[in-house]
Amino acid sequence: MARSSGPFTRKTVVDWALVGLVAFVMIGGGAAHLAAPQAFAPLVPPVLPATPVILGAGGVQILIGLAALWPRTRAWGGLAFAILCAGYLPLHLWNYVRPDPVFAPPVATTVRVVVQGLFIWAGIALWRRGRR
Repeated sequence: MARSSGPFTRKTVVDWALVGLVAFVMIGGGAAHLAAPQAFAPLVPPVLPATPVILGAGGVQILIGLAALWPRTRAWGGLAFAILCAGYLPLHLWNYVRPDPVFAPPVATTVRVVVQGLFIWAGIALWRRGRR
């Protein structure tokens, strides 16, 4: 069976799914950080100033989401998404050992860690696809 040469090839659908995922997660997450920073405060290690970290993260997330939408910066948006998600991963892992877990039961933390891993994969995939 011949591959379709129309606008809906498998590659095109996967590309747009990755773009949509990164843009939705980053712009939505960034907006949530800016709208309700107090909801994210328990995730910030106590040695860091929570509000500036949360507001800064929200702004960075929105920029990454916008970068994923723009074709010229899409690959870099994907790479930045993967790097940011890799940076968040230790915060999720910390939840297993901290005395006051943010996400309980441990199953909730495990789901978050797995999703974070999938986000890292998606960002790298978008970066690689955009470099072709």
